[in-house]
Amino acid sequence: MRTAFFPAKTLSNLPAENVEALAVLCAEFERFDGFARQLPEHHNDYVEALSILKAFAMARSAKLEPFPEIGPQRHQNISSVTTYFNQLRGVVRTELSSRHARGYFESKTEEYVSLFSKLAVYEFSEVEFKRVHDLVNELRDLIRDSSLIAPEHKRRLLRKLEAMRGELYQKTSDIDRFWGFIGEAGIAMRKFGADLAPISDRVLELGGIVVGVIFSKEGIRALPEVSRMLLAHEA
Repeated sequence: MRTAFFPAKTLSNLPAENVEALAVLCAEFERFDGFARQLPEHHNDYVEALSILKAFAMARSAKLEPFPEIGPQRHQNISSVTTYFNQLRGVVRTELSSRHARGYFESKTEEYVSLFSKLAVYEFSEVEFKRVHDLVNELRDLIRDSSLIAPEHKRRLLRKLEAMRGELYQKTSDIDRFWGFIGEAGIAMRKFGADLAPISDRVLELGGIVVGVIFSKEGIRALPEVSRMLLAHEA
């Protein structure tokens, strides 16, 4: 009985897919070659290994590179067979790696399609979108020119206002920065009351537009979320 040569059970149970089956054959050859070490006394086994591969290609209509010629030189035959299997192993591994990468890419694409399709997309009307832009510009000037708001608080307000403006799209799935600004402005509104009216009026109008957009998308389901965000920014 030959040691480390292609087991009959393995040959009878090769994968149905050709590249996967070739990977098994290459692995079996690699195991055999590690034992035989290309010694002349194993010449016939090397030739038989090539015949196994050729028979597989013929039976499965697998497209492989032309097989090496088997000639009178035993050492040359062993070298040719080994080189052929090694080159085939490289091709097979590359193909399987590419398949794995493509499969991973496709599965991850499907995963994120599912994720993004579940995200709520909030959409401002043309009128709302223009009005929000106008309010942001007006608030920037009013906050900058305010003599009531302390410089440090003014910087925080302007920073959050700019962050909000940076995510201002007619369609958006993230409105956290709207709440960040409105919550910060609410601190100043509670502190100064009616004296901050020009700013307060615009903040309230802005908040009303945002809440309206959320409710138009989510309806009554938005109540817990809106309450949570408002309370979080008031804290």
